[in-house]
Amino acid sequence: MKSSTLNTLLVAKSIFGETKYLVNSGDKHSCTAGIILLQDFVELVVLAALDELDVDEQRSLESKSFDELLGELKKRNIPVIKSGTIKALNKQRVISKHYGQLAEPASVVNYFNVALKFVDALLENVVGSKLQDIFLTDILNDGVVKDLVKKSIESSEQEKFLDSLIGLRKAFFVAYESEYCVYGFRDREKNQNGLFGLLGLGLLGGMKAHYWTRNKEWIQENVKKPIDYVQINHEQLKTDCMEWGVSTVDIENFRRLTPEVVKTETEAWHFEYTPNFVANELNKENFNFCLDILLDFLLKKQEFDSSKKFPKNDKSIPAPPIYVGKPVFEKPYQDSPVLTEVEEEYYYSVERIVTGFDSEERYLYIHLYPQKEQSLFEGHVWGYLLIE
Repeated sequence: MKSSTLNTLLVAKSIFGETKYLVNSGDKHSCTAGIILLQDFVELVVLAALDELDVDEQRSLESKSFDELLGELKKRNIPVIKSGTIKALNKQRVISKHYGQLAEPASVVNYFNVALKFVDALLENVVGSKLQDIFLTDILNDGVVKDLVKKSIESSEQEKFLDSLIGLRKAFFVAYESEYCVYGFRDREKNQNGLFGLLGLGLLGGMKAHYWTRNKEWIQENVKKPIDYVQINHEQLKTDCMEWGVSTVDIENFRRLTPEVVKTETEAWHFEYTPNFVANELNKENFNFCLDILLDFLLKKQEFDSSKKFPKNDKSIPAPPIYVGKPVFEKPYQDSPVLTEVEEEYYYSVERIVTGFDSEERYLYIHLYPQKEQSLFEGHVWGYLLIE
């Protein structure tokens, strides 16, 4: 797919996200605004398709009417489904935008559903994928999350909607909810700090859950079933959504409309849902609704993560020498408690170079560990060594 085609589709999807809220509001004024945006969305997708087809008259497309753009597709033997309704959508948009006439919510919803079918059919013919699949295959990074979403789409096409919705929630768990899963803290004592904290930060997940939930005592008292290991900090969730440009309403809708899941051990998934959920939400409409929210979330989070910049580690310099017998302090000043002294037959790495509380002093923040193999982190020390 051309980069210009993809960029146009990304703009179209942004408009579509706004359209969805307005169309589903049930309010005449919002629905009227929605139908104006809906037509813009459809027209952008048509332009993207024509761009991908490399239309010779590309430069003159901007001067063509919407009906003429549809005619360009037909000239190239691209099926245009529901063309009558799509043309009526364009006329309704003109009436609403230029004459201020309100549209009926029921009619707008019908236009919305037809527009989605039209867009998916058009893109399948031009690029071989539906709109949602394009974002999945062309933009979403490869990995477990993408594989889970792909598998969910396959399940939905086989009308296995429970499996497909569980799959979407698994993808959301791996991408985000795992940061609220306190399963890794089930053996951690309430006042235990130090190395376990480092392990939890790096390996266990759950660091966005409230701090009081991250210990053995709280978990034993409050976790009654596997799903209880997920302890959402709603203030943190709201902050993340605001930072990434994601609607908190969307995320809460997604969490309500998919089964709850949690992963405890490798490939050990647990899930939970109600009988009413099975009776009401196992359908194509709910799956598409949830898939659209999830893709929007994943793409925005991915974009945010990719914008982060970190110091490079391509080059390195030799570690400064340290000397046997020198004290290793808990804090960077000489009256601080001494953790140990540098011993022979120990390896070391220098993590940072810092000034002490006395600004005239400099320290190495070092990691000392024995050369002989021992149990995990036994004999390991982190502390400050004065640079003399």
